[in-house]
Amino acid sequence: MPLATLVDGALTLLPSAPAARQLRHAYDAAQQALGLHTWEPAPILSWPQWLDHLWSEAVVSGIETRLLLNEAQEHTLWLDVITAKQTETTLNSADALANLAQQAWSLANAYNAADRLRAFANTHDARTFATWAESFTQTCDRNAYLSRATLEATLQHHIEARTLEAPPNLTLIGFTNLTPAQSALLETLRNTNTLITEQTLGTTTNPGAPDLSHLEIGVSTHHHLHTAPTEPEELRTLSTYLRTFLQQHPTSTIAVLLTDPDDAPTLEATFREILAPELQPITADLSSTPWEFVSGTPLTAQPLISVALDLAHWAQSPLDLNKVSALLLSPYLGTSTERDASARFDANVLRKARLLRPELDLRTLLRLAQTSPDTPTWLHPLHHFLTTTGNLETPRTFADWSELLRSLIATTNWPNNTEARPLTSLEFQATQAWDSVLDQLATLDFRGRRVPYSTFLHTLDRQINSAAFTPPSNNAPIQILTPSAAQGLTFDALILTRATDTNYPAAERTNPLLGFGLQATLDMPGTSQPRATERAHQAFTQLLASAPNILFTYTPQTTDGEQRLSPLIASLNLPELPQPLSEPTTAIAEDILEDTTPLPALTSPHVQGGARVLQLQAACGFQAFAEIRLQASHLDTKDLGFDALESGNLLHRTMDKFWERIESHQALSQLSAEARTAILTNAIDATIDHKLVLESQWDKAYIDLQKDRLLNLLQHWIDLELKREPFRVVARETKQLIHIGPLELTVRLDRLDAVKDGFFLVDYKTGYASNPANWDSERPDDPQLPLYSLLHESGELHGLAFAKIRPGRDMKWLGYQDEPGLIPGKNVVDLETRLSDWHTTLTILAENFASGDASVNPKDYPATCTHCAQRLLCRLNPQALLTASDTEDSDTESEAQANG
Repeated sequence: MPLATLVDGALTLLPSAPAARQLRHAYDAAQQALGLHTWEPAPILSWPQWLDHLWSEAVVSGIETRLLLNEAQEHTLWLDVITAKQTETTLNSADALANLAQQAWSLANAYNAADRLRAFANTHDARTFATWAESFTQTCDRNAYLSRATLEATLQHHIEARTLEAPPNLTLIGFTNLTPAQSALLETLRNTNTLITEQTLGTTTNPGAPDLSHLEIGVSTHHHLHTAPTEPEELRTLSTYLRTFLQQHPTSTIAVLLTDPDDAPTLEATFREILAPELQPITADLSSTPWEFVSGTPLTAQPLISVALDLAHWAQSPLDLNKVSALLLSPYLGTSTERDASARFDANVLRKARLLRPELDLRTLLRLAQTSPDTPTWLHPLHHFLTTTGNLETPRTFADWSELLRSLIATTNWPNNTEARPLTSLEFQATQAWDSVLDQLATLDFRGRRVPYSTFLHTLDRQINSAAFTPPSNNAPIQILTPSAAQGLTFDALILTRATDTNYPAAERTNPLLGFGLQATLDMPGTSQPRATERAHQAFTQLLASAPNILFTYTPQTTDGEQRLSPLIASLNLPELPQPLSEPTTAIAEDILEDTTPLPALTSPHVQGGARVLQLQAACGFQAFAEIRLQASHLDTKDLGFDALESGNLLHRTMDKFWERIESHQALSQLSAEARTAILTNAIDATIDHKLVLESQWDKAYIDLQKDRLLNLLQHWIDLELKREPFRVVARETKQLIHIGPLELTVRLDRLDAVKDGFFLVDYKTGYASNPANWDSERPDDPQLPLYSLLHESGELHGLAFAKIRPGRDMKWLGYQDEPGLIPGKNVVDLETRLSDWHTTLTILAENFASGDASVNPKDYPATCTHCAQRLLCRLNPQALLTASDTEDSDTESEAQANG
């Protein structure tokens, strides 16, 4: 029977809005196929939409004057009731209890049990909820409010009283488990001569009902199972299945049922890789993807909304440092022309602030901005608004707070919708959703109260976090939704993911606020395992009838343990999905061309980078070429407070000032422990940057902690200095020019000691990896001190060592000496031979760099490549890279910074 006859003169109801939308779309497509240009909209509604329609008729006709509470209003009432009645401390917040109470109230009314709560209240929680429910009902009656949970019963009363007109015909499609409240309303309609036809997918309970079989595409049924080796591979397989199916059936519609909603971000990333690689760039417009989330995604997942919410919080209190950085880099604030300036401010000012501040307020950021010409312009109007118009201290109504927040955010040019950067369709819909949330908050003025900004902000957080972002459907071929949301929908193919016994079917649970006896008597969910199994079988049967092609996927073994296939699916004994899924690819012939073009000569023998030039050349010629000649470096990250580089520089400067005051081993030996501590303390105080603005006691405590840590560390180190043979410090933090092969390298010596008949090189180290073994071999890992040794004539240098200044057992001298006593240990070697070998090795490395040897030849592949910033350019296999800890060595970086 044609689809037109299904809806001709009969109101059709479906369980959900997506199901109703799908049937309306099918109806419209059928009218277009008939060549029609205009037609009456089909009377197809979801059950909630129909209830709203009946309620509107009741209000318009004047038989109802009560206020139908929305979700936010009802939550507020429950919150007030719970706060007023709560006398005991609980682990749950008042908001969580209000949510639980709303759920219990909705369940009780769905089973027509609201008047039996007290009779079955045989537990403390049930008695407490009964008291809350009585108070909630009294509040609603007193103020002419109506809870949405009681809407079916209210409409039933009006239809029975004949004050509300019943529809003559009604068709129900896809309803498998009606609640008692729904059944009672339908029974009342039957008693008023409404002809009701109930229909499931592909079957009918009425011989005269229309046939829906034409809505199913295809007549054969193909069900398969895919057992994936890993969970990521499971998502990749279903993505490949989708691609293959759509290639063979371009006009089909496929559902992906997520039993675990947390899979949504990973699934979308996999879709972008396999189904639509053109959407991989971060700037790609995702407004029209070949998939859509029918059940919606969290509103807070939209970057534009997160920015607005962070601004709302920042107006009241300091914001997490990472969020402040995100605001500075956001494309939704300020103007497009200042984006680069904001990035420079973030990198050069905010990220280089050395105090340990996990949070930052607007006033402090503006103080930092005074030192930079790259200050984002939107900061100033925002601050001006907050200090003049935007008074956050005086309580206001929710509507006033909503309008004030709109004005506050507008000062930042949010959402930056200009000709230079127009909003995408998805971004525009997100702004509409934001306005909708603020409008809903304004409805909370139904109680006529003024609230502080903190209360408004808390309510805004709750509404935003609970809101789902569901843009208007673009009828994408791939529909992503939960199994429960698929009720009443039909597809050409369907995929059920993570089909394990813990995920599908979803477990039924009782409500803790309702007496178990009441729930068991009314056969509520979770009270009877046989009944739960029966309902699961009914839902599964409907699922099987919703598509002719179905794929179930699961992973038997995960990192968390073994998983079992759902018993419902296992009972079908499905065949495994045939392989391969994708079409065979044609091998592409490759031409290998040898790159014989020489690199241009160095413009000057003086190369910036110091010893790091030779260190990189020893590690990999391409890495040295990219980082030194092309200046292709990685983006520095910034930790809170002093990072490893800054802490290392602080130690270097302190030791410089200490030896400036002491000068020799003899002078050190003549000092008492108290005097040494005093000199160290003065050196540390002089080293700390006094330009640092200490905003709070937190800042002062952090600086004091850094001073105490450094003092304790250096006190132990000075004890090791005392165990050496006499020496005199003759050079500190001195820059020198070294000629090595065709290169001239500027280096900085940490310290040079004069010892008997010569000199001793000292290099301060604070990193884990400092080891003299890294000086040797044809490709040394750390050629810094061997390079410094070339500054001296033959016979002048008697030793060189790392002063490894670290807490505990790691604190030690590490190096070589040509006679014992210069440093503790038995590390006496033939230094002249070593110096000759180092000179030869370093000269070869310098010649290779100068000649343009940029070959991709890592010393220890793949370990050398693990933290290399150039590995995306050199085209070595990234899958072979090892996972290794990032060892920080501030000294090499410090030297490179000083020489660069």
